[in-house]
Amino acid sequence: MTTELAREEARSAEAEIRGKMSAADRWNEKNLKTLLEDNKDTEFGKKYDFASIRTQEEYRERVPLSGYEEFRPWIERMVAGEEMVLTAYPLAGLCLTSGTEGRSKYIPVSRRALERYSDQIEWYKNSAYRQAGGKRFLVSGFRVGLWEEKKEYLLSELYYQSLFRSGSLSFAEYAGGKEALFVPGCRDMLYVKAWTALAEENITVIESIFLYEQLLFFRYLQKNWRELLEHMAAGRIPESVEITEEQKRHLLSLPVREERLAHIAEECGKGFDGIAQRLWKGLVLSSGISAASFALEDREVHGYLGRIPLYYFAYVASECHMGVAMRAEDCRYAMLPGSAFYEYLPWKPEEEENGSLGAQTLLPGQVKPGELYEVVLTNFSGLYRYRLGDVVRVTGFVGESPEVEFVLRKNQLLNVAGEKLSILQAEGAVRMLEREHGLPIRRYCIAELAWDFPASYGAVFELERPDADPKQVGRWLDEALGRQNLDYRDIRQLGFLAEPRVLLLDEESYAAFLSGAGMTGGHGKPKHMTGAFPEELWKKEERQR
Repeated sequence: MTTELAREEARSAEAEIRGKMSAADRWNEKNLKTLLEDNKDTEFGKKYDFASIRTQEEYRERVPLSGYEEFRPWIERMVAGEEMVLTAYPLAGLCLTSGTEGRSKYIPVSRRALERYSDQIEWYKNSAYRQAGGKRFLVSGFRVGLWEEKKEYLLSELYYQSLFRSGSLSFAEYAGGKEALFVPGCRDMLYVKAWTALAEENITVIESIFLYEQLLFFRYLQKNWRELLEHMAAGRIPESVEITEEQKRHLLSLPVREERLAHIAEECGKGFDGIAQRLWKGLVLSSGISAASFALEDREVHGYLGRIPLYYFAYVASECHMGVAMRAEDCRYAMLPGSAFYEYLPWKPEEEENGSLGAQTLLPGQVKPGELYEVVLTNFSGLYRYRLGDVVRVTGFVGESPEVEFVLRKNQLLNVAGEKLSILQAEGAVRMLEREHGLPIRRYCIAELAWDFPASYGAVFELERPDADPKQVGRWLDEALGRQNLDYRDIRQLGFLAEPRVLLLDEESYAAFLSGAGMTGGHGKPKHMTGAFPEELWKKEERQR
């Protein structure tokens, strides 16, 4: 494809998406009518008499706002194999999520929903790749076969399977082909990914589901590049590498020039600032999902990328593909009109506990820039007036479609003694430790230490060289939290909270602690805050320091 033809294709793809967004209100109403008609004979549709509902107003009056717990009994029937419960559409699979409050959730995903998503969220990445040529490199990998069916999936597995089955996924575009994307039986995924990337000289777009995965990839490369080059030069993969024999054969089949290996060794030997643009001269874009609470990780990824722009991809949850970023280096998402029937529930921080009781939802055209809203979905997988739990800020409109930035996940806060510390306040405190005390924090997690009275916060910081005094860092954190959250300061002064306790860990110890505390989710995405750390795990780490 010529560059001019690629540019024309990019303009056409953007025009199509913007065209839908220019008619977002009509799409929203049309989606609801389709959903009511198609699902009127389901158990849920009969209960609320979908067949008699004629308007958006009737629907919002008759069907209650609900969260996951209200839908759990219905979904458990679907997990048991019942059909026509919540949706008439055949299921593609069930996604198992960890749940914000720690209890696992099954989220149904229908084939109709995947068809509606299509590849809309890929348009910007596709455009960048078509114009640059070369190869795409997907850092994420899926431990599921192309045609495999199982009980529990990640949404990304179902999505990429659906792209393949619809003919929208061309393995020829990707470094390593399908063997590097779908890797069932692989335990050492990053080894496969790093070998694949080093072998391919002409990577132009680096992609991942979550941007955090690229941080893990570059850190792995920084730590293991010498060993990888030795294996590649020798044409031998040791038995200690936990990948299948088929995967070993595939990696060894990838052609690698001696000059390429020498170039990698020279560039890695210089250090890893801007390593991506030095290893892949044609690189034009890096893409992955992120949010404000991952600013520390984003900054580190930027360090590896150098001048390569970051594209924040899409606003996606297991329940729905909701939004797409319209430009690089901008973590805002225009809501996709075809994915769901959208409502927005006005939200204020002080209403966190009562859940905005009494508030009325607004339709897309009624929201106001600058205001905060909880997203409410009626999707194509059987969730009706579903309170997603995501709080977003409307920043403007693309056509009639709201453009939003993710602010926080409802109930993802610490509230030990009434202080209601949010993830954004925690992030602000951590940045203060960096800015005012020079503490080079790479990653962190904060939770309650509930076994003593008064209870306290526990903070685990990953440092490259964890040689600071944890008690002093605890005092700094205490001050920073008080400046971010006045209720925290008052409650500390009253003696209802003790001073925070801190663990300072290196990369490996931090990863092990995070795993032991159950603070990771799909694709290893970390949780920066959770309810409480396990007492035994915390005390074990304290004894070892």
